[in-house]
Amino acid sequence: MNKCLVLFVEGDTEVEFYKQVVANARKLHPAGRFDTNIEYRNVRGVGGFKSIALRKFTKEIKPKYGDDCEFTIVLCSDTDVFDFAPKPPIKWDEVKKDLANNGAAKVIHVQAKRSIEDWFLYDIEGILGFLRLGKNTKVSGKNGYDKLQRLYKQANKVYYKGIQSNGMIGRLNIEKIANAVKEQLNPLYKALGVEKIK
Repeated sequence: MNKCLVLFVEGDTEVEFYKQVVANARKLHPAGRFDTNIEYRNVRGVGGFKSIALRKFTKEIKPKYGDDCEFTIVLCSDTDVFDFAPKPPIKWDEVKKDLANNGAAKVIHVQAKRSIEDWFLYDIEGILGFLRLGKNTKVSGKNGYDKLQRLYKQANKVYYKGIQSNGMIGRLNIEKIANAVKEQLNPLYKALGVEKIK
């Protein structure tokens, strides 16, 4: 039986970021590699977990691997979806049940406390370097998303949630961020066969 891990994420930035997180986890794996096929799919915003995730799983991913694959699905979302929250909020149990009924062996939920932008800010040096802002630049804002938007503005750029980061992710110290949010990432590491990050 082959193993397949499918990550459903909210945007292109997240696809970039989670690819780096998985690459970082690979270095920590006892075998130095994964015996798992890994797929990343963007569901375009939190509302997509309801409909798009199931459709992509049944129409794109399952046909690609056939019946001899054991699927673990990882739903990667923000906990505080502030302005982007769908009404009514998502019933995660139903999302998980639908995926399980359609052949997922296991469904895991990885939630970025508040938002993925809060995670990025754990490497403020990397962000300031990418934006070519001075090391002592003040970071202010009511949440991670707001802070990142303001920093971009200072660099005469615009931060769009979920759109490819045009190089920012590549400048981040993923190891540093993964260590800072290891409690939140552990379900994913476990699914990859990596013991908890020390």
